[in-house]
Amino acid sequence: MSKHILFVLDYYTPHRGWSETVFENIISRLQKKKYTISILTSRFDPSLPAEEHHDAIHIYRTGKGRLAFVFSAFFRGRKILKKHKDISVIHASTYGGAIPASLLWSFFHKKVILTVHEIFGKLWYIYKWFLCGWLYRFFERLIFLLHYDIYHCVSRYTMNSLRLVYTVPDYKIRMIYNGVDTEFRNPKNVSESEVHQRRSEHGWDDRYVVLYYGHAGKSKGLDYLVQAMPEVMAQNKDILFVYNLIDSKRTNDTKLRIKNEELRIGKEGDTKTMKHWNVQIFNGFEQEKLRILVASADLVVAPSLSEWFWSVHTESVAMERPLLTTFIGPIPEVVRWNVKMIPPWSASEIADSVLDFAAGKIKENIPKKIFSRDETVREIEELY
Repeated sequence: MSKHILFVLDYYTPHRGWSETVFENIISRLQKKKYTISILTSRFDPSLPAEEHHDAIHIYRTGKGRLAFVFSAFFRGRKILKKHKDISVIHASTYGGAIPASLLWSFFHKKVILTVHEIFGKLWYIYKWFLCGWLYRFFERLIFLLHYDIYHCVSRYTMNSLRLVYTVPDYKIRMIYNGVDTEFRNPKNVSESEVHQRRSEHGWDDRYVVLYYGHAGKSKGLDYLVQAMPEVMAQNKDILFVYNLIDSKRTNDTKLRIKNEELRIGKEGDTKTMKHWNVQIFNGFEQEKLRILVASADLVVAPSLSEWFWSVHTESVAMERPLLTTFIGPIPEVVRWNVKMIPPWSASEIADSVLDFAAGKIKENIPKKIFSRDETVREIEELY
């Protein structure tokens, strides 16, 4: 078989996100195995070139964002497949890459693998206002009405959702976990002096630091963590909430809500101890700084309302940080060590659990789980 794969991805590097990181690591390992790679992705930044060619990797960009990409990727994809007749497999990702990939199959009859990160179903009506939610649900239904040869699901939860919601037959489904970079996330790679410097630099020496990091989308449950802050601060003034937020549509509004909550609580508190009534907000640290930030925290909180195979959960436990999260989606499949899982949608559960962690009352020991990036690529190669 010719080893030339066409990836159809709505976003790819230099756009930063967890899905992009997953595919960046798959592609880099395939390149080392002498695959030729073509990547069809969006031109989200107009300053990026429409084409890039580096050794055996060819990047083609079209459309200014996800929506434009869905419409323009088919036409650009046709040109790519006519040019590179040795392409043997199309590997696409939900959501933006799915429809163009299936349409390309109908013209060129190349095998199509669709990586399915998550299924929202009726949750679209919760995360979006009614008409918008209906449109997103329609779009998701449309994706799974189209043809794909294999559905690559990143967790058992996603696999079962695909079976139940869209009745995809088992012979078309494969479950392969995403890999986690346990070498980079090894806590031994962050020295005690780096942790001490970070805590001292930001005034954390005498504080219990609760960290949230990631984007501010509704599905991440961040609103409930913000709602939990007053109860926590009223009972323990030494707890400091730290937010490291990736830029997204809700980021600015979320920052404003956090600051307003901090000011409201501060006005109700003792002005002599105002240093205790605060939060700190950072803007999406790069990976090196983020690793030190996670290692320096006392507790990571990820109160998700829905998930796929989320890096915050796997990365924080790889760094051996206590984790407070929710009992939803694939989270029970992938977490380990000192983790407490609570019901979603509950600010009071978050508040009680944060206080219990700070008091040393929670010391779980979930068995270790390893998700090797090399093993992930080996299994994906088997699909090819």
